[in-house]
Amino acid sequence: MNRKIILLLSLVSSSYFFAQSIEGTVTDLQNKPAPETEVLIIKADTKFSAITDENGMFKIPLKEDGNYILEIIRDGVKTNSENITVKGNSKKNIKLKEVHVEKKIEGVTLTARKKLFERKVDRLVFNVENSVASQGIDAVEALAKTPMVRATDDAISIAGKSNVAVMINDRLLNLNGQELINYLKTIRSDDILKIEVITTPPAKYEAEGKSGLINIILKKNTNLGWNGSLQTSGSYYGGRPATSTRSGTTFNYQGDKLSVTGNLSIGDNYWENRSYNYLTGTTDNNYWKTNSTSSNNYRYKGGGLKGEYKINDKNLVGINYNYSFSNPLEQGESKANIFDKDGYLDVFSDYSNRNRRKVHNASAFYDVKLDSSGSKLSLTANVMLNNSNARNFYNTITSDEVSTFANPISKYRIYSGQADLEKTFGKVKTEAGLKYTKIKNDSEFNFFNIEDDQYILNTKRTNTFFYNEQNYAAYASASFKINDKLDAKAGIRYEYTTLEGISMNDDSSAKIKYGKLFPTAYISYKPNENNAFSLNYSRRISRPYFGNLNPFKFYVSEFEYSTGNPYLLPSFSDNFEFGYVLNNNFNVTLYYNYNKDNWDRIQVVEGKSKYSIVKNFYNQDQAGINISYNYNKLKWMESNIFVNGYYAKTKSYDPTAVAAAAGYSANFNVDNNFFLNKSKTLTLMLGLWSNLPNRDGNTYYYANASVYTGMKLNLMEKKLLINLYVNDLLNTNRNKGIEYYPNYDVEYFNKGITRNIYLSVTYKFGNNNVKGATKEVKFEESSRAGGGN
Repeated sequence: MNRKIILLLSLVSSSYFFAQSIEGTVTDLQNKPAPETEVLIIKADTKFSAITDENGMFKIPLKEDGNYILEIIRDGVKTNSENITVKGNSKKNIKLKEVHVEKKIEGVTLTARKKLFERKVDRLVFNVENSVASQGIDAVEALAKTPMVRATDDAISIAGKSNVAVMINDRLLNLNGQELINYLKTIRSDDILKIEVITTPPAKYEAEGKSGLINIILKKNTNLGWNGSLQTSGSYYGGRPATSTRSGTTFNYQGDKLSVTGNLSIGDNYWENRSYNYLTGTTDNNYWKTNSTSSNNYRYKGGGLKGEYKINDKNLVGINYNYSFSNPLEQGESKANIFDKDGYLDVFSDYSNRNRRKVHNASAFYDVKLDSSGSKLSLTANVMLNNSNARNFYNTITSDEVSTFANPISKYRIYSGQADLEKTFGKVKTEAGLKYTKIKNDSEFNFFNIEDDQYILNTKRTNTFFYNEQNYAAYASASFKINDKLDAKAGIRYEYTTLEGISMNDDSSAKIKYGKLFPTAYISYKPNENNAFSLNYSRRISRPYFGNLNPFKFYVSEFEYSTGNPYLLPSFSDNFEFGYVLNNNFNVTLYYNYNKDNWDRIQVVEGKSKYSIVKNFYNQDQAGINISYNYNKLKWMESNIFVNGYYAKTKSYDPTAVAAAAGYSANFNVDNNFFLNKSKTLTLMLGLWSNLPNRDGNTYYYANASVYTGMKLNLMEKKLLINLYVNDLLNTNRNKGIEYYPNYDVEYFNKGITRNIYLSVTYKFGNNNVKGATKEVKFEESSRAGGGN
C-alpha cells in the first residue's frame, strides 16, 4: 500500500520537478485553432507528448534544457517535424503544414486518410467526417451507417441491447421515442465530427437500462455569426387516404461569449395497422382468436431553445428548454371468437381515443475549468413536467351492446440535481460525482358506463394511483495510460432507491427499498496502428416504467383489460465484451450478457376474461459476435456491412409462463451507396436488413426483413439537400411470434404501413460553420415516463 501511495504522490507532484517546459498554440492552414492534435517532443529514446485543447493550446513539462525534435501528429498523420532548442520555459506557436501522403503502386495512388473506426478503452468511435456516404444526410441516417447501430424512423438500437440512449457532446438528450427521432433529424451529418458507440457505459453514466449509449460529437465551432435551416418531409403510402408530413426550422448564433440554438417543428404522422392474436389451448380444445385493425393520426408540435454564455475562459453557464405538444387520435376495431367449456361467444368491439399530452423539459448547467490539465467541475439541475389527459370511448357488442368511456389523467414530475468532477493527476484521469433524483407520478383513471347517453361513474373500475420514487447515486472512476500501447479504466457506482406506490381504490400500497453497486472495468491494447483490442465489463439495472407499476385494470372491452404490478422489481444485467479492430475499418466484438429477473407482459385467461400483466419471470444468458466492415476501396461506391450472431437461453421461474427453447439467431444490415458523379453530390442508395428467428423470454420471433432504396442529391454547395427513399420495397416488414404458456400458446401477428415513399428537403442558409449552443444535459430518468400500459 505504501508503494502505491508513493507512486500516486509522484504522479501528482512530478510537474513540480520539471523546471523546463514548452507551450504554445497549434493552428491549421486557415490559422484557426487545431484541437485534438498531438504534440511530441523527442530526445534520444525519451518522448514527451500532449494533446491540444479546444483552443489549440498545449504545454509539455521537460526534465532538462537541450536540443529536441518537435513533431505534430494530426489525424494519425505527421504534419510537422523540426529541431528546437529549449532553455527554461519556452513558447512556440506552430502552424500545421499541408501534407500529401501518396504511394504509387503500379499506377494506383493510395492517399492517407483519417481512421474510419477507432477502438477507445471504453467505446468504438465512427469518424463520420471521413465517410463520404455519411455526408449530406441527417443524424438518424448517419446512425444507420454506424457500426453495431440500427436506426430507422421508428427506433434506434444497438446489437445485443434491448434499448439505447442518445447523447450530444457527452450530455444525454431528454427525449425518447418519436420526439428523439424528430430532434435527430434536425442535425446534419456535415456538423457531426464522430459517433461513439458505448456498449458498456462507464460509472459516470446512469446504471439504468440494459442498453448502451450513443454519443454524437459535433464539430468544434470556429466561426462567429449565424445560420439557419428549413426542413420539410413527407411520406406517401401508396393508395392510402392519408400521408405523413413534417416541417421544421433551426437557428444557430455564435458570438464571442453567447451561443444560441433554437428549433421549431410540426408534424402530422399517420399509420395503419392490422393484427391478430390467436390463443389456442394445448391441453383442451379452447381458443380465443382476435383479429384487429387500427389507425393512428399522431399530430405534434414542439420547439427548443439552448443558450450558453462563456463568462471567461474557465466558466460556462447555460440553459436548455424543450416543449412538445401531441394530440394523437387512435381508432380501431376487433372481432374475437371465444370457445371454452361453457360454449361459444362472438365479441365485436371498437374504440376511439384522443389524448392530449404536454411535455416540458428544462435544464441548467454550470461548468468551470479548474486547471490547464483539463480538470473540470460541472453542476446540473433538471426538471420535467409531463401532463396527459385522454378521452377514450369503447363499445363491446355480443348479444347486447355495452358502451363505456374512460378518462385517464397522468401527471409526471421529475426533478434531479448532480455534480460531476473531472480531475487529472499526471497520467491518471479521475471522475467522481453525486446525483439526486425525485420522481412523482399522480394518475387518475375515471371509468364511466354510458346508458341512454348518460355517463354513470363506475366506482369499481375507477382508481387514483400515487407513485413516489427517490434515487441517490455516487460514482468514482479512474482511467490511466499504462504505456504507449496499453490503457485501462475502472469505476464503481452506487445507487440507492426508495419507492412507494399507493392505489386508492384497492386500498393497497407497496414500499420497496434497495441499494446496489455497479462496477465497470475496461482495458485496451494497441500493438500498432492497424490492430486494437479491448476487454470490457459493466453491471446495469433496468427499472420498470411508471405505468407498469399501477395495479388497476385498464379495460379495452368488457372482456379484456391490462394491469400493472406494484411489486414489479428491477432487472439486472452483467455484460462482458471483447473487441478487435483491424485496419481501422473492420470491427469484431464478442459479447456475453447475463440478465436476471427480466420482466415482460404475459397474457392470462380466466373464464370469459383475458388480461395482460407485467411480471418478473425469467433469467437469460446471451452470447454472440457482431462484425462490421466499411468497404471504400472504390471511388464510386461505399458499403457498410453489419452482422450480429448470437445464442440465447432463457429460464422461467414463474409457473404461469414457459421459456422459449434455447437457440441461435442472427441479424444483419447491408447499406450501399453508389456515387453517380465525380463530386459525389448525386448518390444512389440500396440496402437490406434482416432478423432471423430469435427467442426472448417466453416468446419465439419469426424472421423479418426489409429492402430499401433511394436517391440523395446535394446542391448549392451542400446548402440544398434532397433525399428520396422507398422504404420496405417488397412490403415484407412485419412482426410475428409465438408466446408459450403451460396450458395454451399465443400466436400473434402485427403489420403496419411499412412500404412508403419518403421525400425530404432541407435548405441551409447563413454561415454553415456556425454550430450555436451544442451542450445537452444528462436527464436519464425522463425516458421512463414514456412506457406503461
